[in-house]
Parts: sequence; C-alpha cells; structure tokens
Amino acid sequence: MKPFALQTRDLVLDEITAADAPLIARYCSEPVFERFMSTPWPYTTADADSFAGEYVPGAWRTGSEWTWAIRERTGSELLGVIGLRLPSGMLGFWLGSPHRGRQIMSAATEAVVAAAFARTDLEAVKWEAHVGNVASLGTAERAGFTYTGERPGSIPSRTGDPVQSWTAEIRRGEGQEPKPGWPA
Repeated sequence: MKPFALQTRDLVLDEITAADAPLIARYCSEPVFERFMSTPWPYTTADADSFAGEYVPGAWRTGSEWTWAIRERTGSELLGVIGLRLPSGMLGFWLGSPHRGRQIMSAATEAVVAAAFARTDLEAVKWEAHVGNVASLGTAERAGFTYTGERPGSIPSRTGDPVQSWTAEIRRGEGQEPKPGWPA
C-alpha cells in the first residue's frame, strides 16, 4: 500500500523519513518509554534508523501497519508517531515530552480512527496501554473509545511476557464523544 497523509485543523500526519530518526531516538529515550512502551531499551540511534528506514516503509508496503509522523505542518519537526496495525485494528501512539498536554494526540487519534473506518472494513479500532499510563488512557477517552476492561494485553513486554493493560475500542458508527466508565 502506498502511504497517505491525513490532516486535522492543526496537524499533518505524514510519512516518517530518515531525517526524523534523530528526534525519534531522542524522544524514545525518555524514561516514560522504559516504563510504558515495548520499544527497545535503552533506545538507540540505530533503533530509530531501523524504525524510520526499514520497519515503517516495510509495513506500509505490506499493508500490515499504517504509521505516521505527527507534525504541525508539512515539513515541520516531528512531534510524535501514531500507527494502526492491520488487520487487528490496534492503535498505538506516542509524543515527545515537549509536545504532551496540548491535545495533539487526541486530534491525531480522531483522524486515524476516521481513516480506518473510511479505508478498511474494520468493525472496531482497538487501544491498550500498560495499567498506569494515564496520559494514554486520557487520549483514548477523549477520542471516544469505550473502556473494555483491564486484562493481559495483546502487545507483550520487551521480554515477551504479557503486560497487564487497560483496553478499549471504538466501533464503526459510534460517535467520537467521550464515554463513561473509565478507571482513572
């Protein structure tokens, strides 16, 4: 599949390039990544180069994952990354620390959910995060996901062990307004 861009009122979601690798390496080295993400740790420049130069373009090519750089405008600095795994419909995302707390990820999430339902036959987009990742939980809640419980997640830890996770989904045809029932 050929990569495509998405646009919100204030953001552009477009291709990750090799030029993004230094910021990816810097952001993915933040302590929150060690605690809540399954990315390699410590995260190195080689990890970022491989992600930007091999993993992302390969996943687009095979159609196994759509992954975008989040930017304020075309050609501007990388703020974070958002991706949708196919065919599972699992959404994943992160922002670099200077960009957190501005509702950037909520807007990006809404755009990706809309694209998923417009471009696939998915019945639901799913989300999970390690229990305790309140920032990610807030993003999913604001984007209209319905909380579905706490359980071992489908994305394993770095060691391959299951991770106790909060889970949610948004179903095709549901509105993107916040829903009740969230744990935090």
